[in-house]
Amino acid sequence: MQLSILDYSEIREGGSPERALSESLELARRAEEWGYRRYWVSEHHGNRVLAGSSPEILVSALAASLQGSMRIGSGGVMLPMHSPFKVAENFSVLASLYPGRIDLGVGRSTGGRAETSAALLDGRSGSFRRYPDQVARLAAHIRGTGGARVTPNPAAPPELWLLGSSEGGAEIAAANGMGLAFGHFIRGRAGRETVRAYRERFVPSPGSGHPRVLVSLFAVCGRDEAEAERLAGVFDDYLLDIGEGGRLDRVPTVEEAASRDYTPEQREKIRAGRSRMVVGDPLGIRRQLIALADLYEADELMLATVSPEFESKLRMYEMLAEVFRLERRA
Repeated sequence: MQLSILDYSEIREGGSPERALSESLELARRAEEWGYRRYWVSEHHGNRVLAGSSPEILVSALAASLQGSMRIGSGGVMLPMHSPFKVAENFSVLASLYPGRIDLGVGRSTGGRAETSAALLDGRSGSFRRYPDQVARLAAHIRGTGGARVTPNPAAPPELWLLGSSEGGAEIAAANGMGLAFGHFIRGRAGRETVRAYRERFVPSPGSGHPRVLVSLFAVCGRDEAEAERLAGVFDDYLLDIGEGGRLDRVPTVEEAASRDYTPEQREKIRAGRSRMVVGDPLGIRRQLIALADLYEADELMLATVSPEFESKLRMYEMLAEVFRLERRA
């Protein structure tokens, strides 16, 4: 099984945006050594906890710092907020700088609150109704069939992925011959049907002759189940905060999360959120991930986590690389 990482560049107790981004670079270097297949970064705007607002810049820094055996990409560029032509230019430059190593994943979210999205759009329309057309135009620009010429024209264009959690997204990915990164952490239900629809409707395109499925999910792995539950409590609290408007300016500590006095409604939200997450010790996580890969018939799994300590985050990904016997790279 191939494993990959989606990183949020989260800011922890005593940390800073500078430190969070530096930790992302360090984690990527370790992940490449441990044998992970891809390392993607997200696009979030106006989020005080997450430092990653510009994936194309972070992708460039990551690719420059690595040996070249791991693919680097966006998970993903929020296309309604951008010009497909300019996104194609940005990633064509990246693919020219780092040949055969760049992934371009796109999604339909705004990546932030309404006021932040309005500032980002600067008076332009950000209607989601335009999204299928935007994706089609982006794919055409990357493949050199979009009318206006995108330069540079790299020999190995960026690999195209669509982040989706519904049958509608699967249809867009299939129609444009893109890989599907199914967001199990967004919508864990009906995932198998969505992935099946994508495979059945896939239209081969230049550089992508067959369907590719990557399933992304939240994961919390501890040295034992007790540690995993303590760390998962932090992730629970963070996800609850996002759903309630975002009061946090950093990842809570284990002690803070454990001391929260949740209402019954909040506890139900936390319980429901666990359906998007796998939690356990390394062997327990391995069993859960294998079951999910079998359910989706996935080619690859991409893991995301939010951790109160960088050391815990490093340890999680190293333990999983060991338990899955990923091929280490020098």
